[in-house]
Formats: sequence, C-alpha cells, structure tokens
Amino acid sequence: MNRKHFLATMSAFPFLPGLLSGLTLLDKTQRSMILIWMDGGMSHIDTFDGKPEASPDIAGDLKSRESSLEGVFISQHLPLLSEKMAKMVLIRSITSPEGNHDRGSYYMLTGRRPNPVLTHPSMGSIIGHQSAKNDSPIPPYVAIPNAHTYAHQGFLPTTDGPFEVEGRPERQNFQVRNLEPHPQMLRAMELLRQTDQLDGDPWSEAEADRDRFLNQAHAISMDPQIRKLFDLKQEKPELRQQYGWHQLGQSCLLARRLVEKGVRTVFVRFDGWDHHLDIKSSLTYGFPPKLSAMDQAVAALHEDLNRRGLLDKVLVMVASEFGRTPRINPRGGRDHWPRASSALLFGTGLRSGTVVGRTDAKGESPIEQPVSPANLFSTVLSALGANLHQVLHAPNGRPVPVLDDGVRPISEVLI
Repeated sequence: MNRKHFLATMSAFPFLPGLLSGLTLLDKTQRSMILIWMDGGMSHIDTFDGKPEASPDIAGDLKSRESSLEGVFISQHLPLLSEKMAKMVLIRSITSPEGNHDRGSYYMLTGRRPNPVLTHPSMGSIIGHQSAKNDSPIPPYVAIPNAHTYAHQGFLPTTDGPFEVEGRPERQNFQVRNLEPHPQMLRAMELLRQTDQLDGDPWSEAEADRDRFLNQAHAISMDPQIRKLFDLKQEKPELRQQYGWHQLGQSCLLARRLVEKGVRTVFVRFDGWDHHLDIKSSLTYGFPPKLSAMDQAVAALHEDLNRRGLLDKVLVMVASEFGRTPRINPRGGRDHWPRASSALLFGTGLRSGTVVGRTDAKGESPIEQPVSPANLFSTVLSALGANLHQVLHAPNGRPVPVLDDGVRPISEVLI
C-alpha cells in the first residue's frame, strides 16, 4: 500500500476514543536509521575511492584529494565530508555479481540475491517489523519522496511497508498530499463501524494488522501535531540554508525531524546517478551539482544530529546499487560496475574513523577484505540492535531467516 492508498483509507476506519488525546510516540530509546540512496549507481572512484595516481582514462577529470583520514582519497568536490572522514565509517570494498539496476538494488536493500518465487523485505521493513507494536500514529518507516521498488516490505504484512510522502520537500508549497481530514470522515467511520458489526466472526491477525494500519492513518490526519512533523516551515531558515535549498538537503532535514520523533527508518531517495555519458558534467553542473548537494546535505545532517545528541541513536548510510566502471567510456561516462563500490556510514553502533577494505590501483576489484551486500546489510542491522537470528514467515508459512547462513557483520566496524 503506497502513501496515496494509505491516506485514502483513513476516512474508512472507526475512531478509537482517546487515541488522539493521549498520543504515544514510538520509543525513542530505540535506534533509528536514515538511508540515503543514490539511485542509479554512484561512481566509487568519483566519490569515496579516489585513484589520484591512476592514468587519466581511469582517474578521469574529477580529481580526488586526501581526506582527514591518512591515505583515504575522496573527491575534491566533497570538502565538507573530507574534513569529517575521521568521524565516519568508510567501506570501500563492496562487491557483488549483480550489475543490473533492479537486481543490484534488490541485493543491497534486502541483503539477498533476487529470488524468482519470493520477494524479501528491505532493511526498513525488517526494523519496523521488529519494533514493539503499539497504537502510535507515527509510521515506523517513511520514504522521501518515495521508496525504491525493493525498499518495500516484500512478503511481510503491508503494515511493515513504507509511508511514502511523494512530494519535493525543497519546494515552497511542499506538503504530504491527502493528509488533511476529509469532511465526510466521521460519516464514513460510522458506516464502516456498522458494516463491521455484520460480520460476527472473530478478526484474523491480518485484519488486526489492517485495522492498526488504518487507525494510524486516521490519527495522522486528525492530529495537527502529527501533521507538523512533515512541515519544514517549523525549522529555522538558517538551518534549512545549512542543509541546502535543494531536494537532497531538505529531504535530509525532514528525515532528521522524523527520526527525532521516533520514526525507525527514513529512506531518502536521490536519483540521477546513472552516468553513462559525460560524468564530469553530470556530477559538477546543475542546480546544485550532484556532488555539492551530497556534500552539503550529508555534512549538515551529521552536524545537526551531533548537536541534538542523536548520533548515539541514529545511523546514517549513503549507498547505491553498485559502482561504476573504472575506465571512462568513449562518451565520457562510466558504465555499471558491481565488482566494486563504496558506502559511507556514521552514527550509532559504529566505530568512527574505521576504513574497511581497499580496491586495486584501478578501482576494479577489492584486494583487501571484500564485503558483500549481505555483509553490509547484516552490519547495519547489528549496529541498530536488530535481531539477526529472527525467523520470519512468508504468507504460506514458509520460515525465512533474516540472514542467510554464514552471513556475518563486519566486526571491526561495530562498537
């Protein structure tokens, strides 16, 4: 169920007396995650795995420089993140056999290779599924502006899927559509209550999940304080400027607002990273350029979380479905390259200043500590305190462990 259907059903669920007068937010002592997804395949060489000594056909025209971590070279267009590298975790040796966008995204977001008979749940859905169930109207999983196809709940109940805002937070008129209560809501609720009474059978577990989901939607629309969570006008203009008046900056600011109030996972989708043509221009020109937007937004998010004392409760990861070819193609771009990619992380459960793995001089393959998407998946879940040994169940009752046998977290990254 997407955001539109989620909110469209809010007027068809009976009001539970007292819910809005005694709202209980999600348990903020639980750890949360912000996943910043660079949709399309972020070039590792042009971001976090620079090769300054490589030949021009490998290094390209986008230069890298040494960061605050000795021997770690990242793009010169990421100066703010370069200064913060000692406070972060960098994984430079992610390797995968999946070079197709869909299959690569599936592996990174679910920790599993694509399966023809079963769609696995994403990180956000697993985290939400393992959260204590309550009547909080705050969605445990939110996507800005929407979730990737494989960032959904898979075989888990619809209640574990993402709430998609489907709007551009950087726009002055941004608001979550269909959020305001419909004038006929009370009449519709009474009609549904009477209809439900005609069914004398006990409610099934699926019906209970449905009702909890609809109850959440109803509460969100009825309570102005909940709606304010999505209102960036509540933030000071100076802070909005620090994040940047662009899609990624304002999306990251909205993500911070949400995790601060107890949302367990926020999926921030920033597309446009599939650079088969003229990668230099694609990354350094625009309003704003891709690299500058990432640098400003992610650095501001780190500072904001730290200032609010949230770095020990929130994990942030910047990742993509795969890297891009070390060699520049004839059109000045880079093609799909799953054999090597990078991810940047910081926050709760992580050992700051850790660098995992290294690729060869051309950035083609890991030569130290290769990391699979499944390893990365298990590392993030472990840092968040998730139950790695839980066995989930598909609708037909089939047991499905959270992780495949033999998958282990990256131990040196974890505190």
